[in-house]
Amino acid sequence: MRKLVFKAIFCLALTVGVYFAPPDAAFARGPGVYNVEGTNPGGNGTYSGRATLAQTGESTWRITWRIGSQSWEGWGIGDGKVIAVNYRSGGTTGVILMIEKDGGGYESVWANSGSTAVGTEVWTK
Repeated sequence: MRKLVFKAIFCLALTVGVYFAPPDAAFARGPGVYNVEGTNPGGNGTYSGRATLAQTGESTWRITWRIGSQSWEGWGIGDGKVIAVNYRSGGTTGVILMIEKDGGGYESVWANSGSTAVGTEVWTK
């Protein structure tokens, strides 16, 4: 009987611990939908929107952004902690480098093709 009570208490403690544990940072990176806050190159204004990050292969990714009324799409390579992406919308193309933040999400720098200035983005779930 004592073993049964101990097992029940252990299972209850384990269940409560899992239920109330803080989210694992691994779940706050990689595939998913993110809120995006960005700054245009040269500090020329800010913007916000949403982006979807999908893993298409072992080290390949597809990203779609919705910023205001504009849609952007990109394809990249990386391990989920660091992802390099080329993107386009209409006739505009560019690159973005995404780096996993401590605690999840991403910080990134980006530039349109031919630009000499970079913008920034912060992605959070």
